[in-house]
Amino acid sequence: MNRFAVDVVQFDSRLETDDDDDPVERMADAVASSEAELIVFPELATTGYHVFDALDDVAEPVPGPTTDVLGAAAADAESHVLFGMPVRSCEGVSNAAVWLDSDGAVRAQYDKRHLWGDERTAFTPGETYVAVDAPFGRVGIQVCYDLNFPAASAALARAECDVVVNLSAWTVRMERDWHTLLPARAVEQGAYVVGCNRAGLEAGNSFCGQSTVIEPDGATVVKMGDAPGRVSVTLDPGVVDAERARNPMRTDRPTVDADLTVQ
Repeated sequence: MNRFAVDVVQFDSRLETDDDDDPVERMADAVASSEAELIVFPELATTGYHVFDALDDVAEPVPGPTTDVLGAAAADAESHVLFGMPVRSCEGVSNAAVWLDSDGAVRAQYDKRHLWGDERTAFTPGETYVAVDAPFGRVGIQVCYDLNFPAASAALARAECDVVVNLSAWTVRMERDWHTLLPARAVEQGAYVVGCNRAGLEAGNSFCGQSTVIEPDGATVVKMGDAPGRVSVTLDPGVVDAERARNPMRTDRPTVDADLTVQ
C-alpha cells in the first residue's frame, strides 16, 4: 500500500430531480473538482435508491452512457472513481459498484451479494466478492448490507485488502448498526474501512449520512454529519503496518472454519 488520498462524497440523489439537477452531471462535477487519487460515491448514486419500479428505464449496461460521462471526468482528473448504479446485463439487473480507472476505463464491477428487503425482487444478487489492485493498494468493495456479514469481510481479508470501501444507502432507522459494524470490520480486517453513505430524504426514507473512515484498530479518522458534503482523507500505510504488527489476527485467521457440532 502507498499513501493516498480518498474523497468521500456523501451524496443526495433522487430519480425525481429536475432535469437541471442530473445526479450523474453532479457526480462528474465532484470528480472534476477533486485532487484525490480515489473518489467514492454511495450506493445507487446515479439514480437514487428507490428505483425498483423504474429499473427498465434507468438500468444501463457497463460500459454505457453513465460510465462514458464519469469515465471522461475521471480521465480529466486523473483519479479513480468508485460509485453505485443499477447495471443491466443478460443475467438481469444488479445493484452494482463500478470502478473506473484514472484513464476513464471500466476496471471492475461488483454486484451486491446480500440484498436488503425489496431489493430481492428487483435485483439479481452477485456471485463473487471483488477487490481491485489499484496503484496505491488493494481495495475491497462492498455495498451496504454486505457490511452485516462477517464472512463477506473475511473474504476480503483473505485477499489481503489494504482498504475496504462500503457504498451505502443506510437509513436513520438502522444508524446504530452503521456505527457498530464499521469499526468491527476494520479490526477484523486489519485494514482501513471507508463507509460512504447516502444523505437526504427519498420516498419517505431518511438516510443517515454519517460517512466514516475507520483506521485498522477501529479508531475513527473522520465522521461526517447527516447533510450532503465531501471530505478528503489521506490513508497512511504506516498505520496499517503498525496495527498488523500489534494485532496478528489477519495472519492467525484459519483458512477454513472449524466444524461445528450441536450437542
